[in-house]
Amino acid sequence: MATTTTAPDIQPDRKSSVLEIEESKPHPLAATTQAYYTPDNNTEKTLDKHINRKLDFTVLLVLAIGFILCGIDKTNVGFVATSTFIQDANLQPDDIPNSLSLFSATYVPLQPIMVILGRRIGPRIWLACSLLSWGALCMAHAGIKSSGALIALRLLLGAAESGFTQTAFYYMSTMYPKYSLGFRMGMFSGMYSIAGAFAGLIAYGLLQVGTEMVKGWQIVFLVEGGITCVMAVVAWFVFPADISTAWFLNERERAHAVVRMGRDLADGLEEEDGKSRMAELKKDVVDVLKDWKKIGTIVCNITAVVVSLFLSGAVGGLGWTRLT
Repeated sequence: MATTTTAPDIQPDRKSSVLEIEESKPHPLAATTQAYYTPDNNTEKTLDKHINRKLDFTVLLVLAIGFILCGIDKTNVGFVATSTFIQDANLQPDDIPNSLSLFSATYVPLQPIMVILGRRIGPRIWLACSLLSWGALCMAHAGIKSSGALIALRLLLGAAESGFTQTAFYYMSTMYPKYSLGFRMGMFSGMYSIAGAFAGLIAYGLLQVGTEMVKGWQIVFLVEGGITCVMAVVAWFVFPADISTAWFLNERERAHAVVRMGRDLADGLEEEDGKSRMAELKKDVVDVLKDWKKIGTIVCNITAVVVSLFLSGAVGGLGWTRLT
């Protein structure tokens, strides 16, 4: 009788204890379901809004303008080719498309190296120096007198602009937590479309103010390159070395910004050795190569750049005027 009455009482207790133990264990996906910072209360939400707004109107704004100038300085050769540039600089007709193609000969292969340098030197210094170097090279285009000079400057320009976009992404990731970063990266990337929309009109306007001593195409290079150099100086003084030295944040905002980035980078992450990181890198590479969506994005990006580089020459070859 005792056996029949106690057995039912023991079994539920065992089940409940097992359930309690299982529930007390962390879920295997718990470390990855929220591997990012989110505000815990209204005070943190308010601080986040103030910090992000100040970052948007300083760091993001300067980076966005720099990316616009990157697109303009990269494509201005195609626009000035519709003027007397070819004759004045003693060029052959094929020199323009050749120079546009050779730009990628340094721009693409040097990107990994430039990104590494950007992280070693520091994004603040590297981004400002990158803007200054390609701005100066753009201005140097005004002195082109031969095909060799054009090719050399385009190769150097490709090297100077290489890695700017990737380093800018990395720099933003040290300022914004993940839940705020995606939108800012989208805003930054969209600036290239603005460059494509207005680069032609800007070049057309500058071509109209040329004189006998200074040709319109020379003014295009001098003005657009000069603006880039000015932005390099602005970036040097505006960009903080890291979020803890952000001059535009007050003491309370700066302290919270440091804490939230520490939480954002620490959540769900464990220290890995060199072999683990290499294995993860190989996994990421294989993931990209097997994902048709990523490959499609790469192809679309390549074709978009090709169109932006050669569009003005192609349209001009169809008989349309420069303004159209």
